[in-house]
Amino acid sequence: MFFKKKQYKKQQLDLSFEKVVSEIQKIEDWDNPKKIEHYILDSCEHIISTTKEIESLKAEYRVLTSYLEDIDKLRKLPKKEFAEIALVAKNIEDLERSKKRFKDSEPKLTEERFVLMSENEAQIPDTILRMQSNEKYQASVEKNMKMLEAEKNECEIERDEILRSNKLIRRLSVMILVTFASFMILAFVLQTSVQMDIGIFLVTILFVAALGIFIIFLIFSKNTSRNRALIREINKNISLLNVVRMKYANVTKAIEFEKERYQITNSYELNYLWDAYLDMVRAQEQFIQDNDDFEYFSKRLMRMLKKYELYDEKIWLNQIAALVHPEVMNEVNHDLVQRRKKIRQQISENTKSVKSERDEIDRLMKIHNYYVPEILEIITSVDRLCGLKKPTVV
Repeated sequence: MFFKKKQYKKQQLDLSFEKVVSEIQKIEDWDNPKKIEHYILDSCEHIISTTKEIESLKAEYRVLTSYLEDIDKLRKLPKKEFAEIALVAKNIEDLERSKKRFKDSEPKLTEERFVLMSENEAQIPDTILRMQSNEKYQASVEKNMKMLEAEKNECEIERDEILRSNKLIRRLSVMILVTFASFMILAFVLQTSVQMDIGIFLVTILFVAALGIFIIFLIFSKNTSRNRALIREINKNISLLNVVRMKYANVTKAIEFEKERYQITNSYELNYLWDAYLDMVRAQEQFIQDNDDFEYFSKRLMRMLKKYELYDEKIWLNQIAALVHPEVMNEVNHDLVQRRKKIRQQISENTKSVKSERDEIDRLMKIHNYYVPEILEIITSVDRLCGLKKPTVV
C-alpha cells in the first residue's frame, strides 16, 4: 500500500432516523421533558461526533487527492527529467537492498570471537604464518622422531637376535667339545684294545674340530663386533631422539599456546576465522558507506522533487520502487484511487446520517412542542459547528 491506512469502524447501522425512532419508542412517558431533552442532547452529541469523522475523512480525501496529483505531475514530466529521478531512485533502491542483505545476513563469527580477532588484528597474519611454519616443522620433526625410533627399534631387535645367536653358538661350542672329547676317548680305547691304527682318524677329528671351532669363532667375533656397533647406533639414536623430542616439545608448546589463545585446532582454522573476520569488517565498512551514499542520494532526490512543488516529496523515500518501476507506480495509483473512492462513499453515508438525525430532532421537537431556549441554543451551536445552517422551527 502507498500510505498507512487509518482504521475506521464500518457503518453497520441503518439510517439514523430509524435509530432515533426506535429509541423514542422506548419512552414510556412521552410528556416527560427531561427524557426528550436527554435524547435530543444524545442526538446532538452523535451529530457532532459524526461530523468530526466526516471532517477527518475529508482531510484524508484531500491528502489522497494531493498524492494522486503528485503522481500525475511526475508522470507528465519530460522523459529526460524523469529518467534522472529514476536513476537516483534506482541508486537508493540498490542501497536499501544492500543494507537489508547486511542486516539479514548471519554473522560468520560470534561477538566474542570478533572482538578477539579485532584486538589481535595487527598480529594475526604473522601468527598464521608462524603457526603454519611451526606445524610444518612439527610434522617434519615428528617424522624424524618416528624414523629414529624405528631405527632404534630395528637395532634393538637385531641386537636381541645377536644375543640369541651367541647363546646358540655357546651351546654349539659345548656340543662340539663334548663330541670331540667323546671321539678322542673312543680313539684311545680302540688303539689300546684293538691295536688299530687311528692316525688318520685322529687327524680327521682334529681337522673337523678345528674347523668347527674356527667357524664358531668367526661367527662369535662377527656377532660381538656387530653387537658393539648396534650399541653405538642405539646410543646415537637415543641421543638424537632426545634432541628431536626437545625440539618437538618446544614447537608443540608454541602451537598449543596459539591454539588455546584463539580457541582453534590448527592454523587452517585460524586462517578461516581471519578471512571471516575480514569479510565482516568489509561488510561493516560497506554498510557505513551505503548509509553515507543513501543519505547523499536521498537528499539529492529531495532536491530534485522539491522544484516540482509536490504535496509531500518526502513520502517518495518510502516508495522508491514506484519511481523506478512503472508497474509499481500504476499499482500505487490504483490503490489510491480505490481508497479515495471508499472514503467518498463513507463521507456520503455519514452526511446522510447527520442530515437524517438533524431532521429527526426537528420532527421530535415539533411533535412534542418542545422549544426550550437552552436546547434551542445548543441545537443552534451544533448547526453552526457542523455547518448545517438549518433554522429550527419555533
